[in-house]
Amino acid sequence: MTKTKGLNNTTSKEWLNLITEFLSNGNSQSTKAISKSLGSENKKYNRNERGSKFLIPKNKNLNYVAINPDLEDTEIDKPVTFLAFNGEKLSLKLNYLTELFPNVELVENTYDGGIQLFFNPVDNRYDFTAVACQIFTDYKTLDELTDLNINGISFMFQPNKLKTRAGYTMTE
Repeated sequence: MTKTKGLNNTTSKEWLNLITEFLSNGNSQSTKAISKSLGSENKKYNRNERGSKFLIPKNKNLNYVAINPDLEDTEIDKPVTFLAFNGEKLSLKLNYLTELFPNVELVENTYDGGIQLFFNPVDNRYDFTAVACQIFTDYKTLDELTDLNINGISFMFQPNKLKTRAGYTMTE
């Protein structure tokens, strides 16, 4: 697995380049290894009440990391299906994302407002199949988003695209 030292100390474009490298070339087959590399379980969230396992990130520029499947230490390891990062200091820009993922759709989130930037398909060197960013604003075009700080990003690892009220997701 790719080293995570720099990954846990950076923000912005450097962080995006490191996390995409970390999630490429077969590195992200183990949910437990990824969890251990990125943080420790946040016990504040009861397993029966959460949809993902939330981690206290090693990278102090992040507020949280969420990972699926939600595995206990005693369960058999499985490949990661979803990985999300959020943090006020993350400060991603649209052009950082479009340099890596040129295929982008702007999708209205009719479930809880705002828009979704959905990047799919992505280069096959990545283990993930799509990238999404939720932006809770009323921007209508990509041109309006060029200067916006994007503070959250999700990586999806399933093969099939599904449209929901909140935007797109990837499923089996």
